[in-house]
Amino acid sequence: MDFKQLEAYTQVIELSSFSKAADGLHLSQPSVSLYISALEKELQIQLLYRSTKEIAPTRAGTIFYEYAKNILALCDKSVLALRDFANDAAGDISIIASSVPAQYILPEALAAFHKAYPNISFQLEQADTAEVVSGIAARKGDIGFAGAKLKNPKCVYETFMTERLVVIAPNQERFQDLSPKDALEIFRDEPFIAREQGSGTRLSYEEFLREIGLPPEKLRTVASCNNTQSILHAVACGLGVSIVSELAAKRGLRQNMIARLDIPFELPRRDLYIVTKKDFPMPPVVEMFLRFIRQSDSSHT
Repeated sequence: MDFKQLEAYTQVIELSSFSKAADGLHLSQPSVSLYISALEKELQIQLLYRSTKEIAPTRAGTIFYEYAKNILALCDKSVLALRDFANDAAGDISIIASSVPAQYILPEALAAFHKAYPNISFQLEQADTAEVVSGIAARKGDIGFAGAKLKNPKCVYETFMTERLVVIAPNQERFQDLSPKDALEIFRDEPFIAREQGSGTRLSYEEFLREIGLPPEKLRTVASCNNTQSILHAVACGLGVSIVSELAAKRGLRQNMIARLDIPFELPRRDLYIVTKKDFPMPPVVEMFLRFIRQSDSSHT
């Protein structure tokens, strides 16, 4: 058994294609087939079901896939440890993040990290919290950043920052001098702009509204957006009011595009989480990035 065989096997599993695996490894398709046939012969067990329409792992193949990925990850880790010693770390990191981390936290962190490790590149995908968690559970990304902790036995959560939610309204005269009690009434009287289902922000503010006796279904919801920036612009244009991340609202408030409303209840603070796959070895470059995030964001918690 050698690393070429393991690389060929894991690529075929992940891409469900011999030809795509061959392209990714810069090998011919017959070479990939030979590697896997040799691996099955050595292990004396069938790892793949092959047909003209589908390629899928056998039960033994699924078990072996996890071990193969562990072996390759450990190999990468040992190589990177030496590179890191020489300050020449290189590699790719795939991130799935909900809107607040993706738009307002990670860009600055990635820029700072890139200065220290210019040979490490990133793929950043924005999704809602539910999609972040399911994506990490399915290994569609190396690391996730989410606005809520959802039950998933395949994921591990770690708090890396805490923030507060704020009520925002158009920066119009009728909203500027509202008392906290009057501001609370806007949830009953004004159009409301919601985050999409699955959003960590929405989960937080809906729980808060229920606690203060305002069921979310009673809101006059006029729009639902899967992007915080869209909500900020919609509020600034006068579409309605909303509840958003304080981090997200900071620039709009500073530029007087929107107004912040005080209400007679303390809005919830919420944790932002790092999400990783449980019991799965983390690539060395991801571990380096995690160390960097923990150090740089410790002052914000």
